[in-house]
Amino acid sequence: MMDADILLDPFRRMLSDVSTPAHVRAAQASGEVSRIWQEIEQSGFLDALLPEEAGGSGLTLADIFPLVAECGAFCLPVPFAETAVARALLHARGAAAPEGAMIVLAPPSPIVPLAAVATHVLLARDGEIILAPAGRTDPDPFDALAGQVRIDADPIATAEAGGIDLNVIAAGLTAAKMAGAMRRLLDLSLQYAEQRQQFGRSLGKFQAIQQQLAVMAEQVVSAKVAANMAMSGAHFDPLKVALAKCRTSEASHQVCAIAHAVHGAIGVTEEYDLQLLTRRIKQWQIAFGSERYWAGRIGAARLLQQSGTSADFIREAFQPILPEAASA
Repeated sequence: MMDADILLDPFRRMLSDVSTPAHVRAAQASGEVSRIWQEIEQSGFLDALLPEEAGGSGLTLADIFPLVAECGAFCLPVPFAETAVARALLHARGAAAPEGAMIVLAPPSPIVPLAAVATHVLLARDGEIILAPAGRTDPDPFDALAGQVRIDADPIATAEAGGIDLNVIAAGLTAAKMAGAMRRLLDLSLQYAEQRQQFGRSLGKFQAIQQQLAVMAEQVVSAKVAANMAMSGAHFDPLKVALAKCRTSEASHQVCAIAHAVHGAIGVTEEYDLQLLTRRIKQWQIAFGSERYWAGRIGAARLLQQSGTSADFIREAFQPILPEAASA
C-alpha cells in the first residue's frame, strides 16, 4: 500500500485551490464546473486506478480512499471518484470513456449525486455496463447538484458487466465521502467551540458541549473505520459496503445534529460553510440506499448462513483485509 501522505498532500492542496466554499457556491448557482474539472484532469489523479501500462498509477481502492474522503470534506462539485472508478471499469473491459468525460455511476437510486454536472453516466443493464451521455435530471431538493438521472441518448460504449454491482460501488464511494465530510464537520465544530465565547469562557469549556463533541468524535471515527473497510480490498465487497453505508448513514444523524447544536443559529445561514456539508451528507445518506436498505442486506446475508453464531458471521464477513492480502 502506498504511503497515504504522498498522494493526499498534493491532492488536498489542489482541492484547497479549486474547491473552496466560494467555488462550491458558484457551482451550485450556475452549474459551471469546467475550470474545476480541467484542474482535476490535468492533475493525473483520474487515472490513479488504471494500470501503469495504460498510463495510470496502478493504485488500489485502499490507496485512493483518503482522496475520496477528501472530496467529501471539500464538497468537491465534480465526480472525481466516480470518474476514476468508471475509467478503470471500462478499461478492464476493453472500452474507454471520451476525453474530458465527467462520469457518474447511475444505478437505480432516488437521487444521484453530481448528476446535474455530469457529462456521462455509467449504467448496468442486461448484463452489460453502458456509458451514455447524461440526459436531463430532476431538480435536487438539497440544492447540491444532484438529481434523478433520465437517459435520453443512445449509449456510446458498452462492455460485459462481469458480475459487478454498480449500486455497491456507488454506495462504497458515497460512504467514503460521508466519512470525510463528517470529519470536516467535527473540525469545524471543535474550532467554533474553542473560539465562541459565552458567559466569559469558550463554549468548549462547558461540560455539556464537551460531552456532545465526544459523542460526535466517536461517531466520526466509527464511520471512517467502516468506510475504509469497504475500500480495503481489490474490489468492493457487497457486505463490507453494506456495513459502510449503513454505519455512515446512521452516524450522520448524530453528527449533523450535534454540529448544528454546537453552532446554533449561525450554522444554518447561507453565509456559513456548515450547511454546505450537512446538506450533502443528508443527500448522500439517501443516495444508493439508506441505512435501512443496507441493514436489510446484512440481515439477509446472516439468515443465509446455515451454521455458526451472529458473532461468527461478523468475524468472517467483516474482518479487516491486511495490506499484503489486498495487493495479492
